[in-house]
Amino acid sequence: MRNLFFGLLLAAPLALAAPPKLISAEDFGDAWPFVPEEMHLQCLPGNAVVVTDPETGRMYGLNGAASGKARQFGLDALDLVWAENDEIPGTKIGLGKVIEAGNKLCSQTPDNPALR
Repeated sequence: MRNLFFGLLLAAPLALAAPPKLISAEDFGDAWPFVPEEMHLQCLPGNAVVVTDPETGRMYGLNGAASGKARQFGLDALDLVWAENDEIPGTKIGLGKVIEAGNKLCSQTPDNPALR
């Protein structure tokens, strides 16, 4: 019973989130920063921008708001899916364009205080 209650507490904030948007490497071209070819982009409560790998169901935070709520949302480490930048060894491909698209999703959420 305790596990069920804990699971419901974790799921409650996610139920308030706007629906995810499928994005792909094709959409972003060379700016695609992930290893998987497709991800679900979503804005969670508190303007936390996250992506979810549709193959594994694992969710990763992209912005500071998501990092601050990583434990609450059960986020995995982004490094698991963040692609290396072949042009500059030892660095990753920038997340800016995907975060920008996520911020647009956040601005399109209904005026619900629970989502902000």
